[in-house]
Amino acid sequence: MIHKPSGGRTTPLVTASLLLGATAAGAQNMTLDPLVVTTSAMDTPHEVTTDPRKPHTSLPAQDGGAYLESVTGFNVSRKGGTSGEPVLRGLGGSRLNISTNGGAIFGGCPSRMDPPTAYIFPQSYDRVNITKGPQSVRYGPATAGSVRFERDTPDFSEPTTNGFASFTAGSHARNDMATDVTTGDEDGYARFIGTLSSQDDYEDGGGESVHSEHERWSTSAIAGWTPGEDTELEFSYDRSNAEAAYDDRRMDGTEFDRTSYRLSGSQDNLTNWLSRIEANFYYNDVDHVMDNFRLRNPGMSAMARIVERTTLGGRLSANMDLFPRTDIHAGLDFSTNEHADSGPIMEMGTPLAGANFRGTATPETAEFSDVGLFADMERQVGRNSWLALGVRGDYHEAEALAADFGGADEGETDDRTQWSSFGRYEVALQDLPLNLYAGLGRSERAPDFWERDRDFDIGNETLTQVDTGISLGHKRVKGTIAVFYGQYDDYILITDGGDSARNVDATTRGAEADVAVSLTPSLTFNSTLAYTRSTNDTDNEPLAQTPPLEGTLGLDYESAGYSAGMLWRGVARQDRIDEGNGTIYSLDTRETPGFATFSLHAGMRILEQSRLSVGIDNLFDRRYAEHIQRGSADLGASSNPINEPGRILWANITTEF
Repeated sequence: MIHKPSGGRTTPLVTASLLLGATAAGAQNMTLDPLVVTTSAMDTPHEVTTDPRKPHTSLPAQDGGAYLESVTGFNVSRKGGTSGEPVLRGLGGSRLNISTNGGAIFGGCPSRMDPPTAYIFPQSYDRVNITKGPQSVRYGPATAGSVRFERDTPDFSEPTTNGFASFTAGSHARNDMATDVTTGDEDGYARFIGTLSSQDDYEDGGGESVHSEHERWSTSAIAGWTPGEDTELEFSYDRSNAEAAYDDRRMDGTEFDRTSYRLSGSQDNLTNWLSRIEANFYYNDVDHVMDNFRLRNPGMSAMARIVERTTLGGRLSANMDLFPRTDIHAGLDFSTNEHADSGPIMEMGTPLAGANFRGTATPETAEFSDVGLFADMERQVGRNSWLALGVRGDYHEAEALAADFGGADEGETDDRTQWSSFGRYEVALQDLPLNLYAGLGRSERAPDFWERDRDFDIGNETLTQVDTGISLGHKRVKGTIAVFYGQYDDYILITDGGDSARNVDATTRGAEADVAVSLTPSLTFNSTLAYTRSTNDTDNEPLAQTPPLEGTLGLDYESAGYSAGMLWRGVARQDRIDEGNGTIYSLDTRETPGFATFSLHAGMRILEQSRLSVGIDNLFDRRYAEHIQRGSADLGASSNPINEPGRILWANITTEF
C-alpha cells in the first residue's frame, strides 16, 4: 500500500497485513489474496482502505454495521441480528459520517431502528474508505470520522465481461448470496449487482434464543458512458428492502424500503493546472415500517408506525495543480432532507395484519438543509516531509413542520454556521522504516434530527483533537500505532433515560494499534488494540457509552493455496458508566464484565479464481454481551442485556470470472 503525498512523489506508508500472500512452490504457482482478519489493518494511523469482498476469518457481514465492527476502534450497538449501530472510538450516529458513492443516507426511525448502514450491503461495493478523527474536510463535519462505501468505475480497452459471486451458509439457517456482473468496452459499460441475506433467531452461549431473525435483499443497475479516456458519465439505480426482529424494543422493523438514484460525471486533464473535475447528484427515499405483530405475538394491542425520509443532494469538486509540489482539492456539497412520521397506530385485539402500509400518507415532522464549502491542500515541504491543511464552512437550516417538534412551534426555523479545519505534518525517516505524523483538527456539527427532536434549539457540538501516529514498514514487522486527545465544547448528551438532551463539555483520549510479525514466510502473528477513555467534564462523570479496552491476538498460516488460523479477542470490564445517559442510539444501563472469545478459520483455493473458507466463531460457546447497546431487551432470553451469538459454524465460497 502506498501513499502519494503532494507533488506526486510516492513514499511507502505500510499496511499491517495480517496474513502473508504465499506463492506455491511447484504446482501452478498460485497466490492467495491475504485473508482479512480485522477487515483491514490501518493503512496509516488515521486511514483505512479495505475490500469488502476479500475472504474473511469470521462470518461475513450481512450489513454495513457488522462489517465495520471488525475494524480496529469500531464497536456496534446490537439490536437483534442485523442493523446494529456502528460506533468509532465511542462516537456514532451523526458524529460518524457514512456515505455510499458520495451520497448521504439518513435513516427515519425515531428510535434508530435504521441507521445508514442498515441500507448498506457490503459485498455490493468494491471499497470501504475510513478516515478516523477530524483529519479531513472533504466529507462533511464529522467528529468521529467518515466511512465511504464506494464502487469503482470499470476501465475496459476491449469488449469484456467479468463478475463476482459469493455464497455463505452458517448456523441458525444463515444464508447469504451476492453476485456482480459487469460487461462493457472502451465506449461504456453496464453492471448488475444483487444480494440476499437471511437468518433465523440465533442462540446465545447459554443456549437461549434471541429475537433476531432477519431477511434482506438488494439490487443495483449501473450504466456508464466513456466517450473518451478522460471522460466518464454514470447513472445508477439501487433498490433494497428488509425485515428484522429486534430484541431490545417493543416493535420490529418490518420494512426497510430504499430507492436511490445517482448521476455522476468526471473530466480529467482539462488544463495544465486543472487535473480533474467531478459532479455527483443523488436522490434517496427511505420508507420504514415498524410493528409488533408480523414477527412476534402482539398480545392485547397491535401497534404500527410508518416513517419516511427523502434526501436530495450533490457534490461538485476539482483537483488543481496551481503550485509546484502542491495538490489542491476544493468543492461544495449540499443536501436537503425531509422527515415524515405517522405516529403510533394502535388497534386493540385484532392485529393490523391486513393493513397495507406501502404508500400510506405520513405527516411531515421536520426538514433540514445543508450547504458546505471545503478546500484542502497537500504540499511537499522537504525531501521526506509533507504538510496537509484544510478548511470547511457549513450552513445548516432546520424547520419544524409539526407542532412541538423538540419544543418548537410549527413552522419555526433555526439556521446556523459551522466551521471545521485541520492541519497535519507527515515525515518519512530516512534511516528507519518509520513514517510519523501529527495533526490538529477541529470539527463543528449542528444537531441532527434525533437530537433536535429532544431539544430543537440545542447548541452545536465542537471537537478539537490532536492525532499522532507511527507507521512501521520493516520486512518482518509491519504496523501502525495511533494516539488521540480531544476536547469537546457543547457535546450533545442524551439524558433522562433518553427523553432529553443538553450540552456538556467533555474530554476524550485513547490509542489504537495494528501490528503483524512475520515469524516465517508462511506464519504470521498479529495483534490489535483499541482503548478509549472519555469524561463528562461538566458533571465530573464518565462520558456515557464509552467502549472498554479491547484487543486481539492471532496466528495465521498460509502457503501453497491453503490457509489456517486462530483469533483470540479479549474485552475488559467497563465500570465507568453514567446510568440513564448516553446517545441517540443507546444509553448506559449497567456495568459490563470482561470476556474473551476464540475463533478458528481455514481456507483453500479451489480452481484458479475460487476460494473456500470455513470457520468456527466463539468456539467455546461463551455467553457474553457487548457494552455498547441499549440493554433494555424485553423478549427472548436477553432480558438485560442482549447477549451475542454463541458458537457459529460457517462456510463461504467466492469466485471471480
